[in-house]
Amino acid sequence: MTAAHTPRASTSSAGDPVSTARSLGPTIRGLAPEIERAGCLPPELVGALRTAGLFHLMLPCDLGGSETAPALACRAIEEVSAADGSSGWCVMLAAQSAAFAGFMPKEHALAIWGDGGIVAGTARPIGRAVAVASPSPGYRVGGRWPFASGSSHASWFAAECVVYDETAPRRTDAGEEVTRMLFLPREAVSIHDTWDTTGLRGTASNDFSAEDVFVPHDRGFQMLVDPPLHSWPFYQALPLMFGTHGSQALGVGRAALEEGAAIARTKLAWGTDRPLAEQARFQVALADATAVLESARCFLYATMENLWDALGRDEADTGLLRSRVRLATSHAVRASVQAVDLMHDAVATTAIFRKSPLERHFRDIHTASAHVMVAPLTFEAAGRVELGLEPNFPFF
Repeated sequence: MTAAHTPRASTSSAGDPVSTARSLGPTIRGLAPEIERAGCLPPELVGALRTAGLFHLMLPCDLGGSETAPALACRAIEEVSAADGSSGWCVMLAAQSAAFAGFMPKEHALAIWGDGGIVAGTARPIGRAVAVASPSPGYRVGGRWPFASGSSHASWFAAECVVYDETAPRRTDAGEEVTRMLFLPREAVSIHDTWDTTGLRGTASNDFSAEDVFVPHDRGFQMLVDPPLHSWPFYQALPLMFGTHGSQALGVGRAALEEGAAIARTKLAWGTDRPLAEQARFQVALADATAVLESARCFLYATMENLWDALGRDEADTGLLRSRVRLATSHAVRASVQAVDLMHDAVATTAIFRKSPLERHFRDIHTASAHVMVAPLTFEAAGRVELGLEPNFPFF
């Protein structure tokens, strides 16, 4: 960490980002059915989220963002996700992508994010970048990438590629392929309507492709190799970036508990004239779900704040703290799935109809849990760290 850099106040452009996100909740909830039908966020919501600074929570202040403390950013994302899982997912992925700005020279970062830019993309080196010297040092980029969440409203696309010297992949001294994350403007890519899924249907996480697009060398970086160029302490502990997955899931879980309780207050229990809320079986399910979700929330935010505090003290060894953040993140997703399932089961047939928000929460949380950054491999990696071993998984 560079000692000269002092973290700025954790605020969005409209003040406290959590309060700002919460204030947008009623609007987002009202739009949720439309988001589900259309498969994307409506322009008016994108504009409101952009004005609120929520897409740029993890963007440094001098690059046009709010440089929000990670746990506070995650709490804001939880609020959006509690209103609509797809909206929260889009905010989450845009915030994560904005953090990439710290790995590029300032002029390129400002060109992408400085005017409210939103980035979608894929951190998977499946594209091809041929190194060229003319008209200036850079790459001719081509390929097709999946899972570009927010493709409907993104202004730039992040495309990870294998670097080629003419026809042969460039390799390190150890024989490994050299890769590079490169950024393409919207007009340089084609978007393919591939997002036909169980849940998170409003995220427009479509494929995108590019063909022979020139990208300057400095409009990108090598993932997991190039050091950050920005001094914000966040860049010394990138597991904090992925805590957003946990908070997005917690938001969906919270919404499911609220919806389940609301249903139980009016739905008559089978064979009685009393509401389901008065039945012990529902009370137990709600209590279990609450305990599971709140425990996971405490674990996630406590570990994130512990790591953030350690960075502020310039602690040299934060390996276990970083791993605990990743563990708490994946656990938050797993716990949210459990909580949603408890509510889904407890209200029985009411939850199987599409008109029920609980039906959407059920599909959204199971889709969110499939992401590789919260997959079972992350538990394996965290367990390795607890045993004093290397995690063998990125961003630990």
